[in-house]
Amino acid sequence: MQSLFFLFALFTALANQVLAFEIAVGNKVFKTTELFAIPESPVKTACAANCTDATTKIAACNDDTPCLCRAETFNAMLSCETCMFNYLIAKNKPMPDPRAGSNVVVGGYVAVCKGVNPALMTGQTALKVPAGWDGPLVSILPIGGAIVTVLFAGILGVSAILLLSNM
Repeated sequence: MQSLFFLFALFTALANQVLAFEIAVGNKVFKTTELFAIPESPVKTACAANCTDATTKIAACNDDTPCLCRAETFNAMLSCETCMFNYLIAKNKPMPDPRAGSNVVVGGYVAVCKGVNPALMTGQTALKVPAGWDGPLVSILPIGGAIVTVLFAGILGVSAILLLSNM
């Protein structure tokens, strides 16, 4: 009798894990209703329209996995994450929260939905870099510093030539 109870308890615990729609970002696990609950920041303000639409569609699903994996719901979530990702790249700012513009969130969402709607996720497993982005620019040496460095190197070079030619 105890073994039947143990098997029933084990089955119930495993079923709850299968039915839970949770996405791990780093060492935190977020439910779908928490995906866009990022703190107030410029990125949240800039993408308010996209993220409000995504939040509304996700809340309407009420943690129903087939509903959360529909094309409309997934595309709304992807639109919000893409907006935040593009904003962060355009402004060259760090993420205010691990969920803002995160490939990890999109990948986790896709992983949970793969079993429910595998046809939906083809080619949509990551955020794409904006078309006009030409890469990060890190200017280590300012123009004034470059001028001083070149002049100093020129003086040293001419001095070395003069010194060696008079030996």
